[in-house]
Parts: sequence; structure tokens; C-alpha cells
Amino acid sequence: MKKILFILITVPLIFISCSKDWVDLKPTTQVLSNEAIKNILDADYAINGIYSTFQSSEYYGARMQYYADVTGDDMQATGTNKRASAYYMMYTTPDNVYTSLWSLPYQITRYANNILSQIDDLSVTSTETDRKDDIKGQALAIRALALFDVTRVYGATYTKDNGASLGACIVTEPVTPEYQPTRSTVAECYTQIISDLTTAIPLLKATKNDGKINRWAAKTLLSRVYLYKGDNANALIQAEEAITGAQANGYRLWTNAEYGSSSAAWKSRFTPEVLFEVINTISDRTGNEGIAYLMYRGGYNDIVLTSDFLTLLEEDPQDVRHSITKLETSSSSFNRTRKIYLLKYTGPDTDVRNANIPVLRLSEAYLNAAEAAVKTGNNAKAVTYLDAIVKRANPAKTVVGTTVTLERVIKERRKELVGEGHRQFDALRNNETIVRLGGWQISNLPAEVTTYNRDYFHAILPIPRYEIDANPNIKNQQNPGY
Repeated sequence: MKKILFILITVPLIFISCSKDWVDLKPTTQVLSNEAIKNILDADYAINGIYSTFQSSEYYGARMQYYADVTGDDMQATGTNKRASAYYMMYTTPDNVYTSLWSLPYQITRYANNILSQIDDLSVTSTETDRKDDIKGQALAIRALALFDVTRVYGATYTKDNGASLGACIVTEPVTPEYQPTRSTVAECYTQIISDLTTAIPLLKATKNDGKINRWAAKTLLSRVYLYKGDNANALIQAEEAITGAQANGYRLWTNAEYGSSSAAWKSRFTPEVLFEVINTISDRTGNEGIAYLMYRGGYNDIVLTSDFLTLLEEDPQDVRHSITKLETSSSSFNRTRKIYLLKYTGPDTDVRNANIPVLRLSEAYLNAAEAAVKTGNNAKAVTYLDAIVKRANPAKTVVGTTVTLERVIKERRKELVGEGHRQFDALRNNETIVRLGGWQISNLPAEVTTYNRDYFHAILPIPRYEIDANPNIKNQQNPGY
């Protein structure tokens, strides 16, 4: 942690010279680290700066969005030299692994801790009290999301051993560069994540808060955390409350007509289904390294859907989700190739780099509720929540009058959430075997990663070498197999 924390102290100085404004607001570089937050405006600037960090292509701008998809069975890299190839090929080692999925969440944690250490003592007017509470709630929810991400990327899924194995380092206070924590167990990490979210939720705004986490986004995240933990009763409670509360505040599922790639859903900003999204604009965006450009045929053309996913989607030719895919076939005298592109990240204009990135959608809350209901034996609720997604995809279809199975819910999750960073996590927590043998997988995909489960050591990433070297307290806490 020492090296990370040193980086986090110096990185705001870099941001001062190169950062762009976020949503036309003053960047918060001067109050991100350990400097004083003197008033509510400083606190606003500080929270905005955290969201700007989310925008990085090495976090939610791209890498966190594609990691669990290209390591799963629904998406793949188009070659061995692409940005997603190291994850897709699963040949990461402590020496070559991308470090950002460890370092950026801790950067965000540092910024959140700076806010949280000062916000309670901030003197505000009576009209600023709710604003102060909301900023505190956002900082707590953001810290929870950052810890959740590190835990699920570098720690075994909770359901494998009831959280007994090592997860992340828990950091809840401003610290010095000399601070060298040990890794906590996955269970301890989940306890902290749940504590932060349950504290945050009543503080957060119930109304829409474009580009920021509000109460219903936090509840949806909490339902996901409980689902990952295997606490299905609480997952169902939180998902239902998220759905009810969100709908009371103007959110709703997109209609079938809205869903297509050429219509409102994927092209517009701040639509009624998206609870939290990372903002990109023409003046402030992730750019060519962003997820949209990586998936774009006219861009870097790095990541495409698999033939197995196409087979899954073709079970219903009338499924509206066909409209956000594009199949292309090319032929030469040597070979004939087929690629299917995902068109979720299309943006509000002709430049895909301006597309916002959905992180939490109301549809996930429905799917979380359906899965939790199946696992708690409540078929009536499973039918209610899954049917809303099934009918939206094809109004002629329904699950009413059936017994909803876990397999059916998982299939719908794959169709609905593809390209949004879920698949491998969903498979491993449900103890599925991931099979990557479709006809479009690149020919030199290593045999040992074509079929694997959560016992395979590469199913989680190694702690980066520089982190191990910098912190003797985790020297003997590297993940097994590395």
C-alpha cells in the first residue's frame, strides 16, 4: 500500500495540469487529497473530482466494464495484441498484470476518506444541510463501490468459502504514505461494504441526481452485494425497495420501442432506466481508450460478442436485444470471418466516444430481485420481476404460469447485462463452469482457459508485484497459484 499511497498523494498534482472540467464544473484537484474542505462548495468540488476519476479508461471508462465480460463466455478480444487481450487470454502474472483495478479504487478511496474525515465538522446553513448529507452519502457509497470492486477482482467469490479467503485492504481513514495494511478476508470486506452502503442510503437524495449516485442506485448496488454474498433474503428486500423507490421518483424500465440502438435508450443521456452512469461529453470524455471506441467497428475493434452469445440470443429471433448487435462477415481468398458487435455504447451523436457509460440500471434491480426470489423459493415474485424483463425484450413472451429457475434468470442476465461488466462475476458466484469453445474464439486461446470454474487460480487477478514489494505486510498474502 505504501507505493499506492505515495502515488495517490502525488497524482492530484498531475491532475491540476491535465484534467478537464467534469460536467462543466471546476475540477477538485486542490481538495482531493488531504487539504482542508472549508465549505460546502469545496465538498461539492471534491465529490465531482471522484466521479471524474471513475471516467478513466483504466476504471469504469473501459477496463472495469470489459474485464468480467472478456473473461467470461459472452465477449472476447479480437486478437492477442488488443487492450483486452491480457484478460481474455488470462495470462496475467504479478509482473505483467494491469495495476489500475487495484490502484484506482484506492485512489478513489483516499479521496472519499478525505471528504468523510471533514464533512461532519463542516459548518453549513440550514438550507445546505441536505446537500451536506447527500455529499456524505455519496462519499460512503463510492467508497463501498471501490472496495467491492477490488474485493471481487482480487478475491475469491464470497460463496466459494463463505468469505474466508483474502480479499482487499480496508482503508477507512486518511493515511500517510507509510501506512502498510494487511489484506482482510472477503467476509470482512463485505461487512465494511454493507456498513458503508447502509449508512449512505438514508443520507442520499431520493430524486434523480444525473451522473451521481442517489438512494436507488445505492440500494441496487447493495442488492448486488447481498446477492454476491449469498444473502438472498436481503438482496430481495433491497432490490424491491430500489424498484419501488426509483419508480416513485421518475425512473422506469425502457419500453420495447425505446430499447433499440437507433432509438432513445442507448443514445440519450440520463434516461429513466439508468440509475448511475459515467458521463462523457465532447469536451470531457474517456476518448479513444474508452469502452465505446474499443467495441466500435470503426474504432479500435478490440472486443466483440462471441458466437455462443449469438446462439443464446437467437433462441428468440424477435428479442429486441438483437437490435443492439451487428453481425459482419468478411471474406478473402484465405478465410471467412464473422464478428458480432455490441452497439450499447453509441452515444447521443455520431461520435461513439461521447456515449455515457451505464454502471447501475433499474433492469439490474429487477434481475437481482428475480434471482433472489428464486433462491428464497418465492416463485410469485420471481415471475413478477423476471417477466418485466422478458416482456420488454419481446412483448409476445412471458414467464407467467411457469416455475422460474435459476438457469432461466441467469440466461436473462446474460442477454440483458452483456457488455456491462457482470458475466464472470455472475458465473463464479453461482458456481458455474465457464466454457469458451465457440467457433469465433481466437485459435491460440490457451486450452486451460477454455473451460474453467472458480477453483482455477486465474479466475482472480494477482496482486501487482509493485504492491507486494512496497508493502511487507502483504508479502505473504499473494493469491494462491501466483
